[in-house]
Amino acid sequence: MKRFLAAALTAALFSVSLFAYNPPAGGQNVLRLTEPQLIYGANSSAGGAIFGVTPASIINNPALTAWEQRVTLDLAGTMLLSSNSADDKSVGTAFEGGILIPSRWCVSTFLFQGIWAEFIDMPVGDSINFTAGVSKDITDQVSVGISADYGYLFGKAGKDWTASASLGCYYDYGSLFFMKNLRFGVSMNNIGKVYTDSNTLGITDSKADAWPGLCTPRTGIAATMVSTDIMDMGLSFDLSYPAFQNIVVDAGLQLQFWDFLKVAAAWEYDAREFSNGAKNIMPSVGLSFKFTFSAKDGSYLSNKGWEQSEITVSGTWKQLYKNINAVSAGAIMNLGMTDTKAPEISLWDEE
Repeated sequence: MKRFLAAALTAALFSVSLFAYNPPAGGQNVLRLTEPQLIYGANSSAGGAIFGVTPASIINNPALTAWEQRVTLDLAGTMLLSSNSADDKSVGTAFEGGILIPSRWCVSTFLFQGIWAEFIDMPVGDSINFTAGVSKDITDQVSVGISADYGYLFGKAGKDWTASASLGCYYDYGSLFFMKNLRFGVSMNNIGKVYTDSNTLGITDSKADAWPGLCTPRTGIAATMVSTDIMDMGLSFDLSYPAFQNIVVDAGLQLQFWDFLKVAAAWEYDAREFSNGAKNIMPSVGLSFKFTFSAKDGSYLSNKGWEQSEITVSGTWKQLYKNINAVSAGAIMNLGMTDTKAPEISLWDEE
């Protein structure tokens, strides 16, 4: 078994060298356009500057969802706006719907995404994508996860498909010096078939080669740097190496006021895109607000034991490229409240 896995990994890494690195602008992040948290979360494999989990977290690291105790529903959409007069359409869209289901054995996640973005400055085309993953905490600090995705490309970009898997690991170290909630994440994404036969242009203005980057490792670190009764401030930092032929740097800053208001910003530097004129270092800015609601007695939610639940609404803006802007909004519903009470053990019944 070990020999088989080693041979499979060697073959996958060798196949990377068969393709030149020429993805379309935005091709590496196409699945991160559908939700505010994915846009302002700095693509963090460690769960973000202030730790948070949504069903779409499996895009960055499939191990992250292991730490959510509640059934979680996710619905979001994004408007992609082009100011390039040469585009046939000035507005594109992206959307997602997802669900996260915890059980005693693992956490299962299902995510459906659609992207319509046929722009000159970001020609990622039209696609539908489905991702499913499972994750498991193996200690109080460590979790692992695996996900599989399928995507179908159509429209002006041509017809093609992708089917790949991602592996991930997450480690919650705890506190170190002045840092609290110090966390580490590692993932390997896009292990399998990526788009290889599209008609779209890559960043070198020639026909795009394999994208998104085949076998892309990602490493991340995040921690709370300042913690007061009113506000927490966290930072995250990630490095990824698409197809082992590029380096992408992501940095995130988040401020959480009390337990319900979050303000976030994120920066990304893609070395190969930047060197080919597709500059994308403008920060994203985001805002989220969490509130609690109560279910009526006798309602479906109440009968399931979800008398109180939480909804987080969020929005973000990011200038993706010189002529492309993204405006995204979404809502996440966590059914029930987080269980913070330790279990009670009774050795005998009181009389």
